[in-house]
Amino acid sequence: MFGPNQVGELIVGNAVATETTVATFVTSASDKEVKVLSKDGTVVAAGKPFSLLQKTAGDAAKGLNYEFSDKIDPRYVDKITVKAYAPEVMKAVKIDGFAVAGVLAAQRTYEVEIRAENELSPENFELITGYYITGEVLGTDTATTIRDGVLLSLNKNLTRRGNSEFVATADGTGILITEKEQLNVPGKISGRKILFSVVGKVFNNISNGYNSNLGLLTSVETVAPFSGNGTGKFATNFEWFVKGMKYDADRQTGYPADFGDRTPYYASKLGVYNTIQIKYYAPRNETLGERQYKVLTILVDKVTDILANNAATNSVLADLRTAVGSANVPADLPVV
Repeated sequence: MFGPNQVGELIVGNAVATETTVATFVTSASDKEVKVLSKDGTVVAAGKPFSLLQKTAGDAAKGLNYEFSDKIDPRYVDKITVKAYAPEVMKAVKIDGFAVAGVLAAQRTYEVEIRAENELSPENFELITGYYITGEVLGTDTATTIRDGVLLSLNKNLTRRGNSEFVATADGTGILITEKEQLNVPGKISGRKILFSVVGKVFNNISNGYNSNLGLLTSVETVAPFSGNGTGKFATNFEWFVKGMKYDADRQTGYPADFGDRTPYYASKLGVYNTIQIKYYAPRNETLGERQYKVLTILVDKVTDILANNAATNSVLADLRTAVGSANVPADLPVV
């Protein structure tokens, strides 16, 4: 899910350094600053191989206060893309029709059913259901009491499952089911969105020869799901993956006792990241003609999601235009 094409690297920062050489960047740049510089240590220049540097709060005496990417030759850059931050959007579905004429009747079962797919396969799914059954006579039952009864039953079943998947609330004359954000634990829990659908059903309790859903309730998706761009969830999951390739693929699996994960991590679950990706390759000396592509991902933390904070991302794009040419770099993000 989080694996880049062939080989990936990651640079994370929230500002662009003013230093113009590698030496001054290492000694003078501030924590969380990034910079595009020529691989020979000088200011970025047209056609010269370059790399991305990231300043950190590591021990300067041990040379642990900066990170750097692999060398990128402008001649072998395949594509550069940029995506502005966009938050994750939770899907919402409304079941309605309880108050429509002909829906309210005695000796009926009313049901709202959430079908939640297993993340490994859509063939594996679970049904989470709320019911309400009217008696031989309606008595005091109304469209509202039926709706509320289904809702009460559904929420009890959601609570039994840990109450971490959906929010079910009354909405007008219907029921609104909204997915909850799934939290991630890098390397353990991906926090991917729940794939689900919701249907409302009404059955006659007296057999009519078919006992099928009468199709009286409607299901409408009121909010479409979106996984977002540059979310803190993506950043921390992706960083855990690529840092394993760079530092220690066997971290947290030591035997007989793991002495702790000493891999440095810089992304935050609270981050608001614009994402730049550089897809490139290096020529091979072997006879094999297949290109081995690499992807450098640059996450620029906006800190606060306002247009003015796209300026740092645009500064990185400007340096990339200097190195590889304007035609190969996408347009700046809006700042006003």
